[in-house]
Amino acid sequence: MGAYLESCGAVWGDALDVKPVVTSADGLEFRWEMDMPPDLQDSLRAGDCFESPPFALADGGRARFRLCPKGEGNRAEDLCALWLITDRPDLGPLTLRVGNVARQAGAADFCSLQDAVSADGVIHVSLQLQAPAVAPGESMPPSAPALQQSLNVTNLQFAEWRIFQATQLVGSSQLVTSPPFRMHHVLLGDMYLELLPGSPVAGQCRIFFRCRVPTMRLSLDLDVGGVFSKNLIVTGKSTHEEDIKSETCLQVNLEAPGVLGKDDTLTVRCSLDKVVSIPPALQDMIPQLDERALWPKRL
Repeated sequence: MGAYLESCGAVWGDALDVKPVVTSADGLEFRWEMDMPPDLQDSLRAGDCFESPPFALADGGRARFRLCPKGEGNRAEDLCALWLITDRPDLGPLTLRVGNVARQAGAADFCSLQDAVSADGVIHVSLQLQAPAVAPGESMPPSAPALQQSLNVTNLQFAEWRIFQATQLVGSSQLVTSPPFRMHHVLLGDMYLELLPGSPVAGQCRIFFRCRVPTMRLSLDLDVGGVFSKNLIVTGKSTHEEDIKSETCLQVNLEAPGVLGKDDTLTVRCSLDKVVSIPPALQDMIPQLDERALWPKRL
């Protein structure tokens, strides 16, 4: 893929440092920063978009910011587009903000690029949710823990996900999602690991593998601290309920010796064993693009 893009005239630059989304203590505000120095602004075109790492919502859902600093390609280039991508159909009243401009929803003409970029060359994006109404005598549900994590991927074959200060998971029931990664081939799209604490009981958790390609099946090995491990045959677009019913997940006792490291870190290792099946249309596309990578440069 890289050779093919170079043959088409692509010029490689330094990879952008994508910052994590910071969640407030009450789980209702989410902040993300995107460095936007002058040289990057000059190189961007309408249609160039950036996405934040996915972040967990208090109800167990997921979301991410999609930012197009110079618009989506069908509008003036000085208009910044911002959208919130989420698997929850209704988040209730919300406020999206870019710099000092606030709206009640995403928009293709959210604000001008000049208003979006701060004096220090940073675009500040935030989401503010409203706390759900609580009836008299009821208590608020616990918010998602503000966990720090990291992900390392090797040769599109091996992923290591680390969750720091993982003892917070023992008393939680909120879904935790890893940063996105890709295995086997970049055309297969983003993949995720997910951890559901309190499942099936407090002090335990289940770990799931997520893929967006429907009907694709992968054989994977999951391992936690060398204590719990399992081989899974996962199917794209499967749900948590389906995976639990078919036991296509790894069940872990968080309180078992050796699960958490001495530095209170939970390490989940995922290795790709083999690709069991890929949708035919996608399977046909991969060799065609690989073949194009060998074509001579066009003059």
